[in-house]
Amino acid sequence: MTREYAEQLFLQEKPTLALLAIWSFQKTYASIITKEINSTFAHTTKILSKMEEHGLVQFTIEGRVKYVELTDHGFRVVDALKNLIMAIEGESPESAEKQDNENSDEASEDEKKLTRDHVDRLHGQIVSTYNDHFNKNSEAQEMKMKIGPFSRDIQLLLNSIEKNEDLIDDEGLDKLSEIQNIFDLVMKQ
Repeated sequence: MTREYAEQLFLQEKPTLALLAIWSFQKTYASIITKEINSTFAHTTKILSKMEEHGLVQFTIEGRVKYVELTDHGFRVVDALKNLIMAIEGESPESAEKQDNENSDEASEDEKKLTRDHVDRLHGQIVSTYNDHFNKNSEAQEMKMKIGPFSRDIQLLLNSIEKNEDLIDDEGLDKLSEIQNIFDLVMKQ
C-alpha cells in the first residue's frame, strides 16, 4: 500500500469506521457496514473495493449473500488503528493491555454496550423485516431470503455470549430469544 493511498484512506472518517465495523462484526455484508458508518451503499462498496485491492478485506459468497471480512493484513491494520486511537487519547497500548488482563474475567462496560447495541440492531432488523413481510402476506420463500442472511450474525452473537455470559443482560436475552424464535419460525416454513 502506497503512503499516499494510506493517507487518503485512513485519514478519512468513513474508511476507518468501515474497517473497525468489519472488525467488530467479524464477518458481515456491505449493507450492514453502510448503516454502521452512516454512508451510501455506493460509497461503502467503493471503500470496500479499495480495501480489497490492498489486501485488507476479502469477500466470500455463501448462497446469495456476499460477505466481507478482514484478512490477516486487515487485522494488523486494525490493531495499528486501535493503537493510534489510544495514543491520541493519551493511553499507551501497554496500559490498555494491562487493563484488559486485569478485567479479562469480567466483560467491560464497552463490551457490554457493544453487545447490547448489536442485539438491539439485529432485533430491530429482524423484527421489522419479519413484520413487513408478514403484513404483506409474502411467500415463505421470499421471507426466508430476507431473514436467512441474518443466520451468521445470530450465530456470531451467540458464540460471543457463550464465551462470556456477562456480555448480555436479561433484556438482551429476551430480545435474542425473540430473534431466534422468528428465525426458526421463518426457516422451518
